[in-house]
Amino acid sequence: MALAAATAIPVAAFAADAPPIGVWSGTMIAEGRPYRSKVTVADGRASLTIIDMGELTIEASRFQWSAPTLSLEWKTNDIAFEGRLSGPDALEGVVTQDGQSYPITFRRGDLFKVDRTVLAPGPLTAARLTQLHAISGAPAFGAGWAFKGGPDNVLVEGRRSTEAAIPVAASDQWHIGSDTKSMTATLAARLVEAGQIDWTATIAQILGPRIGFDPAYGQANLLHLLSHRSGLAHDAPDPDARFSRLPLADPRAERLAYAQAALKQPPLAAVGQVESYSNAGFVVAATMLETVTGRSWEQLMRERVFSPLGMKSAGFGPPQAGRPPRQPLGHARGLDGALHPETRRDKADLPVVLGPAGLAHVGLGDLLTYLKAHRDRPEAFLSRASWERLQTPPFGGYSALGWGVDANGSLGHVGSNGLWWAHVFIDRPAGMVFAGVQNAVTPEAQSVMQQALEAARLSRA
Repeated sequence: MALAAATAIPVAAFAADAPPIGVWSGTMIAEGRPYRSKVTVADGRASLTIIDMGELTIEASRFQWSAPTLSLEWKTNDIAFEGRLSGPDALEGVVTQDGQSYPITFRRGDLFKVDRTVLAPGPLTAARLTQLHAISGAPAFGAGWAFKGGPDNVLVEGRRSTEAAIPVAASDQWHIGSDTKSMTATLAARLVEAGQIDWTATIAQILGPRIGFDPAYGQANLLHLLSHRSGLAHDAPDPDARFSRLPLADPRAERLAYAQAALKQPPLAAVGQVESYSNAGFVVAATMLETVTGRSWEQLMRERVFSPLGMKSAGFGPPQAGRPPRQPLGHARGLDGALHPETRRDKADLPVVLGPAGLAHVGLGDLLTYLKAHRDRPEAFLSRASWERLQTPPFGGYSALGWGVDANGSLGHVGSNGLWWAHVFIDRPAGMVFAGVQNAVTPEAQSVMQQALEAARLSRA
């Protein structure tokens, strides 16, 4: 997704020997949507925080200061900034992403308001959810949790759309973004157990006869691809422009083309050496699964994961809302600063080829069912060895197959397509599963989700 600056001002004659240490705020724009952002510059390093992506913060991989010019790069996210001080409080330049460049001006200071209210500890009740919803700034907010041996709990608050006075329901569906990744890995485990592919099957073996690719990726296998160890970039070049966002009867041809485009890019690192988050890795892995089965990822997910687990609400892309909305709508911040529902079908989600990396939707009840399967590890669904494989980083670090793993062995992930936010967590010590969702990406998303998780921990009956 290309990012553009809102405005630029004439460059003034100004120079300083000292680097522009501090916080600099500016607004980047993608597809007409503003993304308030800030660059924090320290001595020899810098970070980019995208306020309107739940305060997502990424550290710069390159920092170069030669007064008055500042050059920054976030390689794994394909973002670069080239700018200069045009005055004591203005940093002007160009931001480049996905091969497209746009002017930008960052102003000195942390200029964007974020509600960082933290509630006193307590269980997750309807009243507390109402408070968290108010802090979140999202049109709707929901949370579900369950302890081992206990009931499922689902609470929701708010509206399906800012433009319709229709409340969300406990049975509503939510887009879960990259939380889909562990589902794709779970599908892979099912196919491994069925003897249709092996964890060590390589790109060269499965895709080599079908597409061209940089030989550096040849020995990358399913384990590398599903644990962000393949060396692939975050995405293939400019997927938003090259691939369909409208539903496809059979996405396999486009997915194969995406895989080829991704695999022709130079690797970020040698296979297995560096943990680098990659949507492309999951699309390539899914393309391998499609190749060996002759069926689309979508068909395979329905047949091998959703149906066996009884996840009747699960599907692909945004929930089909209709008019008036029968399901929640994803929301984006407009140029007026307010949240508006995205009703354009071709703008409501990422390209269809990215499904395996993050295009599933599901109701909170069915999402708890999925999380409980990963907590309880039923051997009627997968063997103990396969569950262990899915939930253990195969090359060290913190990335299992579609999961992040903490020091306690708990599993978690956050997902967003820019219009929704979803946080899932499996608390191993407490035996609890948790899912939090909202139908917009707000600066407060990370904080309120963490508060909801902590409150759920205190809610054992």
